[in-house]
Amino acid sequence: MYREYLEAEDESTEEMARHATFHFLLPSQILQVQPGMKLQPDIPAGISVHWDGSHNLCFYLLNHSLKEKVDSDLNPDVVWPCAAPIVCSAVSSCSRYLALACEDATITIWDKQLGYPLSVTTILEERLIRSIHFLRSSAVASDETPRPGTDPACPIVQLLVLCTDSALYLVKAPRAEKSSITLLADRPQDPNLAVSAVVPVLAFPSAVLVFSWNGKVSLMNTDTSQIVYCFIIPPSHAVASPWQPVFTVDSVNWYLLLRGDKQQQADALASHSTIFLFDFNSYPLKEAFPKEPDLPLKSSQNLTWFERCNIFLHDRQQSLLGLREQLPEFWTRLQTQAAAMDEEREKKKGQKKPQ
Repeated sequence: MYREYLEAEDESTEEMARHATFHFLLPSQILQVQPGMKLQPDIPAGISVHWDGSHNLCFYLLNHSLKEKVDSDLNPDVVWPCAAPIVCSAVSSCSRYLALACEDATITIWDKQLGYPLSVTTILEERLIRSIHFLRSSAVASDETPRPGTDPACPIVQLLVLCTDSALYLVKAPRAEKSSITLLADRPQDPNLAVSAVVPVLAFPSAVLVFSWNGKVSLMNTDTSQIVYCFIIPPSHAVASPWQPVFTVDSVNWYLLLRGDKQQQADALASHSTIFLFDFNSYPLKEAFPKEPDLPLKSSQNLTWFERCNIFLHDRQQSLLGLREQLPEFWTRLQTQAAAMDEEREKKKGQKKPQ
Protein backbone atom coordinates (compact mmCIF):
# COMPACT_ATOMS: atom_id res chain seq x y z
CA MET A 1 0.00 0.00 0.00
CA TYR A 2 2.82 2.42 0.83
CA ARG A 3 5.36 1.13 -1.70
CA GLU A 4 5.14 4.25 -3.84
CA TYR A 5 6.05 6.42 -0.87
CA LEU A 6 8.93 4.15 0.10
CA GLU A 7 10.40 4.20 -3.42
CA ALA A 8 10.24 8.00 -3.45
CA GLU A 9 12.57 8.20 -0.44
CA ASP A 10 16.32 8.16 -0.70
CA GLU A 11 17.42 4.52 -0.70
CA SER A 12 20.90 5.42 0.56
CA THR A 13 19.62 6.28 4.02
CA GLU A 14 19.26 3.05 5.98
CA GLU A 15 17.70 2.96 9.41
CA MET A 16 19.83 1.20 12.01
CA ALA A 17 18.10 -1.66 13.79
CA ARG A 18 17.90 -1.18 17.57
CA HIS A 19 18.63 -4.14 19.79
CA ALA A 20 16.39 -4.59 22.82
CA THR A 21 17.21 -6.35 26.09
CA PHE A 22 14.38 -7.50 28.34
CA HIS A 23 13.90 -9.52 31.54
CA PHE A 24 10.83 -11.08 33.11
CA LEU A 25 10.15 -9.70 36.60
CA LEU A 26 8.17 -11.01 39.54
CA PRO A 27 5.88 -8.64 41.52
CA SER A 28 7.86 -6.24 43.70
CA GLN A 29 7.88 -2.73 45.16
CA ILE A 30 9.10 -1.20 41.89
CA LEU A 31 6.52 -3.04 39.81
CA GLN A 32 3.19 -2.29 41.43
CA VAL A 33 0.25 -4.11 39.93
CA GLN A 34 -3.23 -2.69 39.65
CA PRO A 35 -5.61 -3.04 42.62
CA GLY A 36 -7.79 -6.11 42.44
CA MET A 37 -5.47 -8.02 40.12
CA LYS A 38 -4.88 -11.60 41.27
CA LEU A 39 -1.24 -12.69 41.40
CA GLN A 40 -0.01 -16.25 41.11
CA PRO A 41 3.15 -17.35 42.97
CA ASP A 42 6.33 -17.29 40.87
CA ILE A 43 4.50 -15.94 37.81
CA PRO A 44 6.11 -12.86 36.15
CA ALA A 45 4.06 -9.70 36.50
CA GLY A 46 6.02 -7.57 34.03
CA ILE A 47 9.13 -7.10 31.93
CA SER A 48 11.95 -4.56 31.90
CA VAL A 49 13.13 -3.33 28.50
CA HIS A 50 15.96 -1.07 27.34
CA TRP A 51 17.23 -0.35 23.84
CA ASP A 52 20.76 0.30 22.63
CA GLY A 53 21.74 3.93 23.16
CA SER A 54 18.74 4.67 25.37
CA HIS A 55 18.93 6.33 28.80
CA ASN A 56 15.59 4.90 29.93
CA LEU A 57 14.68 1.57 31.49
CA CYS A 58 11.04 0.82 30.71
CA PHE A 59 8.72 -1.46 32.68
CA TYR A 60 5.63 -3.04 31.14
CA LEU A 61 2.95 -4.85 33.15
CA LEU A 62 1.82 -8.21 31.76
CA ASN A 63 -1.47 -8.56 33.65
CA HIS A 64 -3.60 -5.83 32.09
CA SER A 65 -7.31 -6.43 32.15
CA LEU A 66 -8.85 -7.66 28.90
CA LYS A 67 -11.45 -4.90 29.16
CA GLU A 68 -8.82 -2.20 28.84
CA LYS A 69 -8.32 -0.59 25.47
CA VAL A 70 -4.98 -1.64 23.99
CA ASP A 71 -3.13 1.11 22.16
CA SER A 72 -1.08 0.21 19.09
CA ASP A 73 1.80 2.31 20.48
CA LEU A 74 2.04 0.78 23.94
CA ASN A 75 3.49 3.14 26.52
CA PRO A 76 5.52 1.79 29.47
CA ASP A 77 3.90 1.70 32.90
CA VAL A 78 7.10 2.82 34.67
CA VAL A 79 10.17 4.63 33.26
CA TRP A 80 13.55 4.92 34.97
CA PRO A 81 15.81 7.59 33.45
CA CYS A 82 19.56 7.04 33.83
CA ALA A 83 22.42 9.54 33.66
CA ALA A 84 24.09 7.66 30.78
CA PRO A 85 22.93 5.23 28.09
CA ILE A 86 22.33 1.71 29.40
CA VAL A 87 24.82 -0.85 28.07
CA CYS A 88 23.56 -4.08 29.65
CA SER A 89 21.43 -5.41 32.47
CA ALA A 90 20.95 -8.58 34.48
CA VAL A 91 18.45 -10.12 36.90
CA SER A 92 19.39 -12.56 39.65
CA SER A 93 18.08 -16.13 39.56
CA CYS A 94 15.65 -15.33 42.42
CA SER A 95 14.43 -12.23 40.50
CA ARG A 96 14.99 -10.07 43.57
CA TYR A 97 17.97 -8.04 42.30
CA LEU A 98 18.24 -6.02 39.11
CA ALA A 99 21.60 -4.67 37.89
CA LEU A 100 22.15 -1.89 35.33
CA ALA A 101 25.47 -0.98 33.67
CA CYS A 102 25.79 2.34 31.79
CA GLU A 103 28.30 3.75 29.32
CA ASP A 104 30.01 5.75 32.08
CA ALA A 105 31.01 2.41 33.74
CA THR A 106 28.50 2.92 36.56
CA ILE A 107 26.80 -0.21 37.91
CA THR A 108 23.64 0.01 40.02
CA ILE A 109 22.19 -3.01 41.83
CA TRP A 110 18.53 -2.61 42.82
CA ASP A 111 16.69 -4.59 45.47
CA LYS A 112 13.30 -4.94 43.77
CA GLN A 113 11.63 -6.48 46.80
CA LEU A 114 12.34 -3.42 48.97
CA GLY A 115 12.37 -0.86 46.17
CA TYR A 116 15.72 0.92 46.68
CA PRO A 117 19.29 0.59 45.30
CA LEU A 118 21.53 -1.85 47.14
CA SER A 119 24.79 -0.59 45.61
CA VAL A 120 26.18 1.97 43.15
CA THR A 121 29.69 1.25 41.89
CA THR A 122 31.95 2.60 39.15
CA ILE A 123 34.82 0.95 37.28
CA LEU A 124 37.49 3.63 37.72
CA GLU A 125 39.88 2.39 35.01
CA GLU A 126 37.75 4.09 32.31
CA ARG A 127 36.82 0.77 30.76
CA LEU A 128 33.65 0.06 28.85
CA ILE A 129 31.40 -2.67 30.24
CA ARG A 130 30.40 -5.46 27.90
CA SER A 131 28.27 -7.80 30.04
CA ILE A 132 27.24 -8.38 33.66
CA HIS A 133 26.09 -11.59 35.38
CA PHE A 134 24.88 -12.45 38.88
CA LEU A 135 26.60 -15.39 40.52
CA ARG A 136 26.61 -17.32 43.77
CA SER A 137 29.36 -17.82 46.32
CA SER A 138 29.99 -20.50 48.93
CA ALA A 139 31.36 -17.91 51.37
CA VAL A 140 28.22 -15.76 51.51
CA ALA A 141 24.55 -16.25 52.12
CA SER A 142 22.22 -17.12 49.31
CA ASP A 143 20.28 -14.32 47.66
CA GLU A 144 17.10 -16.37 47.72
CA THR A 145 14.09 -15.59 49.88
CA PRO A 146 14.80 -16.58 53.49
CA ARG A 147 12.96 -19.42 55.15
CA PRO A 148 9.83 -18.40 57.06
CA GLY A 149 10.16 -18.27 60.80
CA THR A 150 13.85 -17.31 60.71
CA ASP A 151 15.67 -13.99 60.57
CA PRO A 152 16.61 -13.14 56.97
CA ALA A 153 20.31 -13.43 56.24
CA CYS A 154 22.23 -10.34 55.23
CA PRO A 155 23.12 -11.21 51.61
CA ILE A 156 26.27 -10.28 49.76
CA VAL A 157 25.21 -9.90 46.15
CA GLN A 158 28.01 -10.71 43.69
CA LEU A 159 28.16 -9.44 40.12
CA LEU A 160 30.56 -10.59 37.41
CA VAL A 161 31.57 -7.73 35.09
CA LEU A 162 33.24 -8.30 31.69
CA CYS A 163 34.74 -5.25 29.97
CA THR A 164 35.32 -4.74 26.25
CA ASP A 165 39.08 -5.11 26.71
CA SER A 166 38.58 -8.59 28.31
CA ALA A 167 39.20 -7.34 31.86
CA LEU A 168 37.12 -9.33 34.34
CA TYR A 169 35.87 -7.83 37.64
CA LEU A 170 33.92 -9.13 40.62
CA VAL A 171 31.65 -6.64 42.41
CA LYS A 172 30.52 -7.57 45.94
CA ALA A 173 27.64 -5.57 47.36
CA PRO A 174 26.94 -6.46 51.00
CA ARG A 175 23.88 -4.90 52.55
CA ALA A 176 24.53 -1.87 54.79
CA GLU A 177 28.20 -1.76 53.72
CA LYS A 178 30.25 -0.31 50.91
CA SER A 179 30.66 -2.45 47.82
CA SER A 180 34.07 -3.75 46.76
CA ILE A 181 35.60 -4.38 43.32
CA THR A 182 38.11 -7.19 42.68
CA LEU A 183 40.07 -7.62 39.44
CA LEU A 184 39.85 -11.31 38.49
CA ALA A 185 41.71 -11.11 35.17
CA ASP A 186 43.39 -8.12 33.56
CA ARG A 187 43.57 -7.36 29.85
CA PRO A 188 45.84 -10.03 28.23
CA GLN A 189 48.89 -9.07 26.20
CA ASP A 190 48.14 -11.75 23.60
CA PRO A 191 44.97 -10.89 21.62
CA ASN A 192 44.24 -14.62 21.17
CA LEU A 193 43.78 -14.93 24.93
CA ALA A 194 41.10 -12.24 25.01
CA VAL A 195 37.85 -13.29 26.69
CA SER A 196 34.89 -13.46 24.31
CA ALA A 197 32.16 -14.59 26.75
CA VAL A 198 31.58 -15.59 30.37
CA VAL A 199 28.66 -17.37 32.01
CA PRO A 200 28.13 -18.39 35.66
CA VAL A 201 27.50 -22.05 36.47
CA LEU A 202 24.74 -21.89 39.06
CA ALA A 203 25.14 -25.57 39.93
CA PHE A 204 28.43 -24.69 41.64
CA PRO A 205 29.02 -21.56 43.74
CA SER A 206 31.72 -19.19 42.47
CA ALA A 207 32.04 -21.16 39.20
CA VAL A 208 32.29 -19.27 35.91
CA LEU A 209 32.86 -20.55 32.37
CA VAL A 210 35.35 -18.43 30.42
CA PHE A 211 35.54 -18.54 26.60
CA SER A 212 38.66 -17.20 24.87
CA TRP A 213 39.26 -16.07 21.30
CA ASN A 214 41.62 -19.01 20.68
CA GLY A 215 38.79 -21.47 21.34
CA LYS A 216 39.82 -22.34 24.91
CA VAL A 217 36.99 -23.07 27.34
CA SER A 218 37.96 -23.01 31.01
CA LEU A 219 36.26 -23.05 34.40
CA MET A 220 37.30 -20.33 36.88
CA ASN A 221 36.82 -20.14 40.63
CA THR A 222 36.04 -16.50 41.37
CA ASP A 223 36.93 -16.93 45.05
CA THR A 224 40.57 -17.68 44.14
CA SER A 225 40.71 -16.17 40.59
CA GLN A 226 42.24 -19.48 39.45
CA ILE A 227 41.41 -21.68 36.47
CA VAL A 228 40.22 -25.04 37.81
CA TYR A 229 39.58 -27.07 34.64
CA CYS A 230 39.72 -26.78 30.86
CA PHE A 231 37.23 -28.40 28.50
CA ILE A 232 38.93 -29.62 25.31
CA ILE A 233 37.19 -30.86 22.17
CA PRO A 234 38.89 -33.28 19.71
CA PRO A 235 41.64 -31.83 17.48
CA SER A 236 39.49 -32.54 14.42
CA HIS A 237 37.05 -29.85 15.53
CA ALA A 238 37.25 -26.23 16.66
CA VAL A 239 34.91 -24.21 18.85
CA ALA A 240 32.32 -22.63 16.57
CA SER A 241 32.84 -18.87 16.34
CA PRO A 242 35.25 -18.40 19.27
CA TRP A 243 34.39 -14.68 19.30
CA GLN A 244 30.71 -15.62 19.70
CA PRO A 245 30.55 -19.26 20.91
CA VAL A 246 27.39 -21.35 20.64
CA PHE A 247 26.76 -23.09 23.96
CA THR A 248 24.30 -23.64 26.77
CA VAL A 249 24.63 -24.75 30.39
CA ASP A 250 22.16 -27.16 31.98
CA SER A 251 22.31 -26.23 35.67
CA VAL A 252 19.87 -29.00 36.62
CA ASN A 253 21.67 -31.98 35.11
CA TRP A 254 25.11 -30.30 35.27
CA TYR A 255 25.91 -30.41 31.54
CA LEU A 256 27.77 -28.13 29.14
CA LEU A 257 26.61 -28.32 25.52
CA LEU A 258 29.13 -26.79 23.12
CA ARG A 259 29.07 -26.55 19.35
CA GLY A 260 32.22 -27.46 17.42
CA ASP A 261 32.85 -27.23 13.67
CA LYS A 262 34.93 -29.83 11.87
CA GLN A 263 38.23 -28.54 10.52
CA GLN A 264 37.92 -28.30 6.73
CA GLN A 265 40.53 -27.92 4.05
CA ALA A 266 40.93 -24.62 2.27
CA ASP A 267 39.18 -25.88 -0.87
CA ALA A 268 36.29 -27.47 1.02
CA LEU A 269 33.16 -25.40 1.38
CA ALA A 270 30.99 -27.83 3.33
CA SER A 271 30.81 -27.28 7.07
CA HIS A 272 29.99 -30.05 9.55
CA SER A 273 28.98 -29.13 13.08
CA THR A 274 28.89 -31.35 16.15
CA ILE A 275 27.42 -30.79 19.60
CA PHE A 276 29.80 -31.86 22.36
CA LEU A 277 28.43 -32.69 25.80
CA PHE A 278 30.56 -32.28 28.93
CA ASP A 279 29.15 -33.90 32.06
CA PHE A 280 30.17 -31.94 35.16
CA ASN A 281 29.54 -35.07 37.24
CA SER A 282 32.52 -36.77 35.58
CA TYR A 283 34.88 -34.10 36.95
CA PRO A 284 35.86 -33.75 40.62
CA LEU A 285 34.18 -30.36 40.79
CA LYS A 286 32.53 -31.02 44.14
CA GLU A 287 35.94 -30.74 45.79
CA ALA A 288 36.82 -27.52 43.99
CA PHE A 289 33.35 -26.04 44.47
CA PRO A 290 31.67 -27.44 47.60
CA LYS A 291 27.94 -27.39 46.99
CA GLU A 292 25.78 -25.49 49.46
CA PRO A 293 23.07 -27.50 51.21
CA ASP A 294 19.69 -27.15 49.58
CA LEU A 295 17.35 -25.24 51.88
CA PRO A 296 13.58 -25.41 51.54
CA LEU A 297 12.99 -21.88 50.33
CA LYS A 298 9.59 -20.29 50.18
CA SER A 299 8.45 -17.64 47.74
CA SER A 300 7.73 -14.22 49.22
CA GLN A 301 4.26 -14.41 47.68
CA ASN A 302 3.45 -17.40 49.93
CA LEU A 303 4.66 -15.76 53.14
CA THR A 304 2.19 -14.37 55.66
CA TRP A 305 1.97 -10.61 56.18
CA PHE A 306 3.63 -11.01 59.58
CA GLU A 307 6.63 -12.81 58.06
CA ARG A 308 6.91 -10.33 55.18
CA CYS A 309 6.81 -7.36 57.59
CA ASN A 310 9.57 -8.94 59.68
CA ILE A 311 11.74 -9.33 56.59
CA PHE A 312 11.08 -5.74 55.50
CA LEU A 313 11.81 -4.26 58.96
CA HIS A 314 14.98 -6.33 59.34
CA ASP A 315 16.30 -5.20 55.94
CA ARG A 316 15.45 -1.57 56.70
CA GLN A 317 17.28 -1.82 60.03
CA GLN A 318 20.37 -3.21 58.33
CA SER A 319 20.32 -0.43 55.74
CA LEU A 320 19.94 2.26 58.45
CA LEU A 321 22.97 0.86 60.29
CA GLY A 322 25.06 1.33 57.17
CA LEU A 323 23.73 4.85 56.60
CA ARG A 324 24.52 5.80 60.20
CA GLU A 325 28.18 4.96 59.61
CA GLN A 326 28.25 7.06 56.42
CA LEU A 327 26.43 10.10 57.91
CA PRO A 328 29.64 11.83 59.21
CA GLU A 329 31.22 11.57 55.76
CA PHE A 330 28.06 12.86 54.05
CA TRP A 331 27.79 15.74 56.57
CA THR A 332 31.42 16.73 55.96
CA ARG A 333 30.86 16.80 52.20
CA LEU A 334 27.71 18.88 52.66
CA GLN A 335 29.52 21.42 54.86
CA THR A 336 32.39 21.67 52.37
CA GLN A 337 30.00 22.24 49.48
CA ALA A 338 28.00 24.83 51.46
CA ALA A 339 31.20 26.71 52.35
CA ALA A 340 32.25 26.74 48.69
CA MET A 341 28.85 28.09 47.66
CA ASP A 342 29.02 30.84 50.33
CA GLU A 343 32.49 31.83 49.14
CA GLU A 344 31.32 31.96 45.53
CA ARG A 345 28.33 34.11 46.51
CA GLU A 346 30.58 36.57 48.42
CA LYS A 347 32.84 36.88 45.39
CA LYS A 348 29.89 37.75 43.19
CA LYS A 349 28.75 40.39 45.68
CA GLY A 350 32.21 41.94 45.75
CA GLN A 351 32.37 42.11 41.96
CA LYS A 352 28.96 43.79 41.75
CA LYS A 353 29.36 47.52 41.24
CA PRO A 354 26.99 49.94 43.03
CA GLN A 355 24.42 51.68 40.84
